[in-house]
Amino acid sequence: MVEKENLPYPVSIVLFTRYPDPGKVKTRLAWDIGDRTAANIHGVFMSKMLMILLREINGVNIIVNYTGIDYQTEMIQGFDPALVLDIKQGINSGVLSFIKQPSTSFGERINAIAQQLKEVIIIGADIPGITADILSQAIECVKRKEAAIALTKDNGYYLIALPSYSDVFTSINYSLGNVGQQTYTLMKKNYNSASILNQSLVDVDEISDLKSLGLSNLIEENQPIISVIIPTLNEVNSIYDTLANIVKQAETSNNIEILVVDGGSNDNTLERVEEFTNDYPNISIQSFTISSLGRAFQMNVGLRHSSGKYLVFCHADTLLPSEWDHKLISILSHKNIKLAYFDLQFNSDHLALKWVAWTVNYIRRSPYGDQVFCVRRDYFKEIGGFDYLSLLEDVTLFENKINYKQCQNVSHAIITNARKYSNKNGEYTCLSIFKNVGKNWLIMAGKKILKLPACQLRKIHHGSQNEYQLLEIPFQDKIYTFKYHFPNNILHKFLIWKKIYYQQSMDELIPVIFKYCQGDDIFIDVGAKVGMVSCLLSIILTKNRIKTDIISFEPDYSHYQLFKDNYKFYLGEIRNKITIENIYISNPKSYYYPDLKEKSLKSMALDEYGFPNNKKISLIKINLEGNELGILKGMVKTIKQHQPVLIFHNSTPFITHFLDKKHNMNNIIEKLNDLNYQVTRFSGLSFIAVSDNI
Repeated sequence: MVEKENLPYPVSIVLFTRYPDPGKVKTRLAWDIGDRTAANIHGVFMSKMLMILLREINGVNIIVNYTGIDYQTEMIQGFDPALVLDIKQGINSGVLSFIKQPSTSFGERINAIAQQLKEVIIIGADIPGITADILSQAIECVKRKEAAIALTKDNGYYLIALPSYSDVFTSINYSLGNVGQQTYTLMKKNYNSASILNQSLVDVDEISDLKSLGLSNLIEENQPIISVIIPTLNEVNSIYDTLANIVKQAETSNNIEILVVDGGSNDNTLERVEEFTNDYPNISIQSFTISSLGRAFQMNVGLRHSSGKYLVFCHADTLLPSEWDHKLISILSHKNIKLAYFDLQFNSDHLALKWVAWTVNYIRRSPYGDQVFCVRRDYFKEIGGFDYLSLLEDVTLFENKINYKQCQNVSHAIITNARKYSNKNGEYTCLSIFKNVGKNWLIMAGKKILKLPACQLRKIHHGSQNEYQLLEIPFQDKIYTFKYHFPNNILHKFLIWKKIYYQQSMDELIPVIFKYCQGDDIFIDVGAKVGMVSCLLSIILTKNRIKTDIISFEPDYSHYQLFKDNYKFYLGEIRNKITIENIYISNPKSYYYPDLKEKSLKSMALDEYGFPNNKKISLIKINLEGNELGILKGMVKTIKQHQPVLIFHNSTPFITHFLDKKHNMNNIIEKLNDLNYQVTRFSGLSFIAVSDNI
């Protein structure tokens, strides 16, 4: 805490900022340019602002109000080294102070510092357009006892000047889009004089903001050359050696970042990563722990957080050759080459393993993931990364996205651990080696000839649980895998395996829902099952930068738990909030869910749920399961208030099941007509109802 009495000047300028820690700052910007580049750019803005304060502004106290790090000395290290002398001189003269922000809400934090300092100007660190002239205007306002505010283009504010303390912060709803206007209205009420400064500026939250300001060059200037992405699962015996090898064998390691994405190890894998971090403090390394069904999920998370111009996907038990970075980049410098990879070599001299490596290097046309892939980040993001598969994500990459003719190998070999070819005793035998090779060939043959999902052809570790199996859904440019409850009906199971029903269902349903999502609104999913519609919709909304909240209701507890698991799998693709509720939505007076008594399941009408008052409900999807008329009767108030588009979707592939619902659907149409809704069928299985007033 800074005591106002000890400060040399009556007026203080407070710079609100955060330590430039990758993944913790500029998170929206990081979706496009990666965590480290976003953090570096934040550091550039923060340093520029402090430089203006120290070198161009006189006669005021300068206070850096920081968070994200514990100590002042660490925070100072986050600024440009060129400012070190200025910072020392400022501290020694008493003009510059550092205060750590308390762990409270934003409104409470900014209010606390204003209450301490009384005559204060508060600015943000992410507004590159702030100049000394703007700050001088604010200083003059405070000196003549006038409150002032400077607004951002998105209706927030970047500067607030107060001639005396008044709480114009804690009662503001910072979740709304008019924070600047809310604050200015309160300032006019609390001060004799309040004004808005003429300069409206852009705060940098998205890549479009950088482009609009002509600052796109900052991306390349602050971007590492290579991001090495390593998926791990119980790799305690190999991960340290792999990390050390990456650094030692690189031609230049100072422009490399490493991302370790762990799939839930129960050994000391992440502790070994931490040991490496301590031993190599100059190496940029991030680690993540995620819910995962396989390497594809982990590598896509690495892609999401990476910043490098080039991406290298390396397994945790693989050693790279000397100057591997130079070798890969030299190949990818040719624009027609989309992917570079190394020859394969095992860490065993067994003759059968040498034969396996020879066939991979000289017979097979496209490489395996063991061989270490290197791609341009922009290109790999453009094609959507890996399909979300539980296995064979490397094979599918070349089947669906990258032509093997656009790949080129490096004429040097990586060395990978051959442990998967060993028997139960850890020994390499011809039988154990060819048994593994044979299994892989059978799975790939079944996938190619029978067109069946690989996860059903082999019960891998993550798919062998009794409570669920794995379901692959091709949707738009990717394949997504979900935990799912398979029915006992053989025909239904065959349709799912063949991807016939759910691909058609999602391709028809999601675009219709997406059409009516407006942004800053709500979509309701009643009968969400394991979350396929909610998750896929949220992914599409994220790609199109539409901020629609999703509230999903699923009464079956096992489905509800699988939904929560599936949601976690795709957090790397989702920016929209999904609220998952284990609630039976109906008209409680008329309908009874079988598990209510047995499992103490909560039941309510949709009208009784506490939806946010500040957002419109644009669309409600209801599964055709037999209780939809009760659901409709329990949401009349919501319908009249919001007039949402309603979709009634049949979640089973059987036409006979749909025909059983026909009479109930007629009752629904009659009820909706009474509410001035028109109902039409938009596919063979689903109906859409739109208000006459839309």
